[in-house]
Amino acid sequence: MEDTKKIYPVEIGRKYGFIDNQGNICIDAKFDYAEEFQGDLAIVAIGDYYGFINETGEYVVKPEYDEVYEFSEGLATVEVQGKKGYVDAKGNIVIEPKYKEAMDFSEGLAAVQLGYKWGYINKNDEMVIEPEFLDAFDFSEGLALVQSGGKLGYIDKEGKMVIEPQYNCAHGFSQGLASVQIGNDFGYIDKTGKVLINPKYYTANDFSEDLAAVEYKDKYGFIDKNGQMVIKPKYHWADDFYDGFAAVAIEDKYGFINKEGKEVVKVNYDNVGAIGEGLASVEVQGKWGYIDMSGTFVIEPQFQEAGAFENGIAKVQCGKKINYIDKNGQLILK
Repeated sequence: MEDTKKIYPVEIGRKYGFIDNQGNICIDAKFDYAEEFQGDLAIVAIGDYYGFINETGEYVVKPEYDEVYEFSEGLATVEVQGKKGYVDAKGNIVIEPKYKEAMDFSEGLAAVQLGYKWGYINKNDEMVIEPEFLDAFDFSEGLALVQSGGKLGYIDKEGKMVIEPQYNCAHGFSQGLASVQIGNDFGYIDKTGKVLINPKYYTANDFSEDLAAVEYKDKYGFIDKNGQMVIKPKYHWADDFYDGFAAVAIEDKYGFINKEGKEVVKVNYDNVGAIGEGLASVEVQGKWGYIDMSGTFVIEPQFQEAGAFENGIAKVQCGKKINYIDKNGQLILK
């Protein structure tokens, strides 16, 4: 698999630059702020103004905006004097900053706020769904959650209300189902609004990798899309599955389980991060380190924060500084 992230932002002195995975400076430290690359572009700042650079350090969006956000479907939201619009990856303003709020593009449409109401525009800045909602969210699987008359419902891309506003709390669709509150409990509906999993949960997460974390009688477990409890509720907290693993907690200790409910990382750590490339970041007595999937420490707890490994590199915090380590625990930037 080809590496997708090869250079990393670091603070050198009081400026930010970028290093490669050998610790070599490949973009000089000249920025007042820098984020990690997402795809081919990274957010940087000069003074109080933000833009984007490519991996050679060239500006593709000049730092002239009060705020910028990550690219989504080829466009990024930018803010100028309290108004938001969109630029493309060449730095061209394709939608003038004129909206009070502007969300990412999702499935070709973006929710924008004019005055107090929300509507949806396309990438030509045509208002394809008129601003009539008190709140509006991203499209997911062809439907978007909107608030109208104090309740939540779902519209299609033509703006037709396909599931009438009737919920006090609801989520977007994921894997064909959406978590909604009916009465005091949560269940799941399909895209016609039909209840497929009866409301009996205190909380109900989105489906991820065919399973959803639910809270039942003060404990978390996981159900499948038929509503069957496939991992019994015995946890005090549970996160969604990602790459076959889910973080869980019993009392104030954390670990990971697989889809069979087996503890692949014992639930006895003060906190856990994410699993990446066979290593999990875990916290013990205020310090973070890394264990393998047998529970053996391969990098002893020593960091204030520790991210997941990707392409053999993980982001860590050493004191007040951000640095990067390899799988031997060696700092990339000496």
